[in-house]
Amino acid sequence: MLGVDLSASRVKLLELDRAGSGLRVLSYASEPLPEGAIADHQIIDAQAVAQSIARALERSGSKTRDAAIAVSGPAVISKIIDLPAGMSDAELEEQIHFDAAQYIPHPIEEVNIDFQVLEPHPGAADLNRVLLVACRRDNIEMRVAAMEMAGMKVRLVDVEEYALQNACRLLKNQDDPQQADKSDIAVFDVGAHDTRLTVQHDGRSVYTREISFGGKQLAEQLIDKHGLADIDQLQARLRTGDIAPSAVADEVADFAERLASQIDRSLQFYVSAAATRDEAVDEIVVVGGPTLYPGLEAALRQHIVLPMSLGNPLSGMMASARARANRVEIDAPSLMVTAGLALRGVA
Repeated sequence: MLGVDLSASRVKLLELDRAGSGLRVLSYASEPLPEGAIADHQIIDAQAVAQSIARALERSGSKTRDAAIAVSGPAVISKIIDLPAGMSDAELEEQIHFDAAQYIPHPIEEVNIDFQVLEPHPGAADLNRVLLVACRRDNIEMRVAAMEMAGMKVRLVDVEEYALQNACRLLKNQDDPQQADKSDIAVFDVGAHDTRLTVQHDGRSVYTREISFGGKQLAEQLIDKHGLADIDQLQARLRTGDIAPSAVADEVADFAERLASQIDRSLQFYVSAAATRDEAVDEIVVVGGPTLYPGLEAALRQHIVLPMSLGNPLSGMMASARARANRVEIDAPSLMVTAGLALRGVA
């Protein structure tokens, strides 16, 4: 399957495949979305979104038409509930639907529900901890409709939060796989409008948080300052050197200071929430589109005490010539959710 990420500003498609003991990028493309086509995590103009998907699919050169997509925002409800151990999936599903009103503030006919048994309850041998996820059906149907208009078939609907967590295994200590599950890493995925935090402890996510802070304001400042048409033109001129790093240094430094403040505040919330557990963050990894701005890492280090690095989920992967032509190696730090979705299609 292709991983297809429908964000507020862009459509991103990524296809991965096995290459020996690792992975390779078969195809990739990204296309901008018209302003307002997706707002507040909901598709407003399905036809405009479908047109962007179709352009990205054509540019990618992929022959694959099956896709994994994701939903996010207030339409998604996630809860961990306790249910009797030993129940079959059919019995669990029946029990969850029977008890749905306890967990979901919407009529059952208006939502899609899925679940997964996580682990035995640590304090009760006769119970299992079960992850319950529900999403308003109209939110899913609009995404599926846009994909179908673009000639694609949705085979799997994930949640962006879990796709991000899935992609974290591509980040963990890429230089030393033996240490991958021996540190506690806070991953901040900085988008245009929002930033997602997931804390990975012993190789699994123990904490998530969404922060209302993103890179759109920085992009708009630089676009206006340099009289450009859009962020694609801005990034292109930064890559070619037509705009020198010194010409964006003040704005990047200001953004880094504000991002560092958000990181610090979010980690304080995490420490408070984890007060009963012996968990502390050893390392911070920042990913997302804003990491492409020159000087951001150095500017962040001035405000962050913990070890910190910029992450790349596709680091070390081979890529097809067409994917490289579509700048996959440059865009890679912004592809965490896309990569998490694409991983679902790797056998």
